[in-house]
Amino acid sequence: MLDQWELLLRNIGEWHGSFNTYDSGLQLKRRQPSILTLEPAAAGVPVNLSLLFWPDNPLPAENPYGGEPVKQIRQSFYQPDQQLTFFPTGSFCRGSLQLAPFIRFYAEFCFLLGDRRHRQVLLWDGSGRFDHPVLISEMRAGSQAGQLPQLQPEWLTGQWQGRQVVITAEGGPADTQESACSLRLTPSDLTTLRCLPDGGGFIAPSPVTQRSGFTVEAWWLASPQHLERLLRHYSDSGSLLASQQQVLQKLVA
Repeated sequence: MLDQWELLLRNIGEWHGSFNTYDSGLQLKRRQPSILTLEPAAAGVPVNLSLLFWPDNPLPAENPYGGEPVKQIRQSFYQPDQQLTFFPTGSFCRGSLQLAPFIRFYAEFCFLLGDRRHRQVLLWDGSGRFDHPVLISEMRAGSQAGQLPQLQPEWLTGQWQGRQVVITAEGGPADTQESACSLRLTPSDLTTLRCLPDGGGFIAPSPVTQRSGFTVEAWWLASPQHLERLLRHYSDSGSLLASQQQVLQKLVA
């Protein structure tokens, strides 16, 4: 069984970035600079979270973190959050456990690699139709990491291979499965993929209903040869079945 607390600790640090809110057509509507800090107490428990926000839409020449923050969120973790599912790299996902009428369905995905975190929050309306995404691109404080260009579908075509982890919603030692995996992508496989800046993409079924099962996916192309996918699988009744991670390397012909 994966130690969820140890995997949470892979995200420790100070992360500088911004919350970028898009409309349903993927037009940027709002950019809010942020600094997120995850820091364990002296005894190791709890892990304290601090999330600071600065004014929206700073000009390119401005210091986005100038002046005082306009909003603060603080939280402490004494044990792994039941809604979070962590994977071996420290990447994680969370979201609605059950689709229900008139309740907004959502899914959040966080990719972690070195000094970069790429997070996507996908939101549906009360009728089950996809509403909009929020992209959160973060870099560890003091690093030289930078934002990646917008994902282009043609960068994904070809043969990929790597490892995958599937964690069922019930949890427990028997409910984590690791195995080799491969993926061959053609242009026709990518018609439902919606592309974002910072190498991101997602597949968001619309509408989501309790009449048929569905899968929500987030993708992150961290480099031309490194692709990661996070998936949440739901049953015919709208219940979460499993969360899945694939970490893939591109095969060069």
